[in-house]
Amino acid sequence: MEIDDWRMRIDELNDELIALLNRRAVFATEIGKIKRSQGLPVLDPARESAVLECVKEKAAKSGGPLSPESIEQIFRVIMEETRKVEE
Repeated sequence: MEIDDWRMRIDELNDELIALLNRRAVFATEIGKIKRSQGLPVLDPARESAVLECVKEKAAKSGGPLSPESIEQIFRVIMEETRKVEE
């Protein structure tokens, strides 16, 4: 395959990632509603730690080129941005 073919595949994956991130944000919005109705804070450090640990473990097992630390950093940003829609 040529570079343009690979770039087209990446563009397709970007579209999928955007759709998945927005779907995740919709779920977070619903969680935010529940938290507000129950008087809970948006930030749940224990849950975020558990999610980060889980994605790091899955990344380590995946054998992919991204390190567990890279995946953790990506998810930190995802969760930070998702908290904004929960509020």
